[in-house]
Amino acid sequence: MTIEKRLGYSFFFLSLIPIIIVGSLATTIAKHSIIEKSTNYIVQLVDAVEDNLQNELRSYEAILNDLMVDALIQKTFHIYDESTNVEKAYLSNKISDILINKISSYPYIRDVKMIDLDEKVIYQRGYLLNDESHIKDIVASIKTIGGAVQCFIQPIYGENYIVLSKRINSTYTQKEVGYIIFVIKEDAVRSIYEDLDLGDGANIYLIDQKDEILSSQYEEAKERFNEKLLAAYEEALIYKAPSFEYSESLQKYTIVGSRISKFRIDCIAMIPNNHFLKEINAMTGKVILLIIGCFFLSFILSKRISRSIIDPLKKLKEYIGTAMGEKFHSEFRDDSPDELGELGRNYIEINNEMHEMIKKIEKDEKERRELELNMLQAQINPHFLFNTLNSLRWIAMMSGAESVGEGILALSDLLKNTIIQKDQYTTIKNELENVHNYMLIQTLRYGDSFKLHVQAKEELMDYKTLKFILQPIVENSIIHGIRQDDSLLNISIKLSEEDEYLLFEVSDDGKGFDMAQMARGNEGKDIRLSGIGINNVVDRIRINYGEPYGVEIISELDKGTQVKLRIPKMREA
Repeated sequence: MTIEKRLGYSFFFLSLIPIIIVGSLATTIAKHSIIEKSTNYIVQLVDAVEDNLQNELRSYEAILNDLMVDALIQKTFHIYDESTNVEKAYLSNKISDILINKISSYPYIRDVKMIDLDEKVIYQRGYLLNDESHIKDIVASIKTIGGAVQCFIQPIYGENYIVLSKRINSTYTQKEVGYIIFVIKEDAVRSIYEDLDLGDGANIYLIDQKDEILSSQYEEAKERFNEKLLAAYEEALIYKAPSFEYSESLQKYTIVGSRISKFRIDCIAMIPNNHFLKEINAMTGKVILLIIGCFFLSFILSKRISRSIIDPLKKLKEYIGTAMGEKFHSEFRDDSPDELGELGRNYIEINNEMHEMIKKIEKDEKERRELELNMLQAQINPHFLFNTLNSLRWIAMMSGAESVGEGILALSDLLKNTIIQKDQYTTIKNELENVHNYMLIQTLRYGDSFKLHVQAKEELMDYKTLKFILQPIVENSIIHGIRQDDSLLNISIKLSEEDEYLLFEVSDDGKGFDMAQMARGNEGKDIRLSGIGINNVVDRIRINYGEPYGVEIISELDKGTQVKLRIPKMREA
């Protein structure tokens, strides 16, 4: 990516990102604050609904309590089976007189039933529960629920009614003798909360002791209530959470609930979170518009600032390219007071120095070529040297000095590789031949004091290597490895391949040396042939091949020395 783009993106994002972060953070904080305050408000509303509902139900319960201890009603349950029809009619009329006085101000009571333990109707006022199946269902629910008071929903002839009942215990025997049942219109409780506006899609549910919907603010919303929601509410009650979130059909709701313990009725408000977020959504739209405006402003500013930096850089780049093409001979001037102007003026100084340096190098190169020509003219003709060596070799052969003749031949081949062949690379085969020629020459001096062993696969012979990297190592083994007791010195050269490189291992069983002393730089002078020493080998491998190739030396006194040379695989072209 170019500097211009990097600068543009940097200015743009560094100005835009903080705005996005601050806007998002502010929106999130406002969202949580509004939801929290709205939830607290709804909790208070639900608590108020609970208090009003509890007061309403207690008023009905108070009537039930008065009736269940009334002497006439107690007597009726005891003598009803032995009474004649006339007596039963008399008792019913008397109970009606008592009941009318108590329920005259309660218009929502639609039916009153007094039933003994055999589900026989002792008294009734109203005609909703004429069907025995309804009475059986209600009694079954009362027995299932248990407790002192029961409150639950009961469908009767296609309409839902609230059943409020209490068990009647005899004041004489303290045993249960029957039930008093009020059938109440659902409007009696719905009127308490139906005018509350909790927002679009919100609803209030009253859940009875059978975990069924006793009443609902909106009938069409009843289908939203299910076992999953009820289970989540029960779990929230365990942890005493005043509210919790509930997800259904990709919609999130906030659930607020409260329980009337005595009647075991749960008041649950279900409010969609979208209702809380209307203001947040409006604010989010404004934040987005602000971000878009900042986006364009940041874009324009970033372009202007980046251009103020890039244009001088492009001008400097153009002049640098021109100067390089003309050997740093170019005119450039920048009087700007900023860093770019200072950079331009520094470039002019460097440019002038480079121009003078190139002129000096050209002059030195011309003088060097003249010196090389003079040196070449002064050198001995190599062909004359080889012809002389061949003549000496034939004289030695004619005189019977065959070893001297072979030594002269080896020297001739060795010098041919150093003087005639100018290429610094050679094949491994030629490199090993040079080592053999050198060993043959050394045999004239040391006799049979050493022996060379070579282990190399034939398929590796055509790989290329630097010329004369093995001879200095072998030379060191001979000069520094031969013991004073004239014991045989074994020198071995092993060639192997590992992955993408070749490994030469030159080892001997000679005197060896102290590695610690070598590390301190006290192992002595390099032994050289034609200017090529061990240090020269190390430098040449490092310069020509680089990492990870090089030389590793391992030695121990009286045990010998091992030198490892690692070079890359190179085929002869």
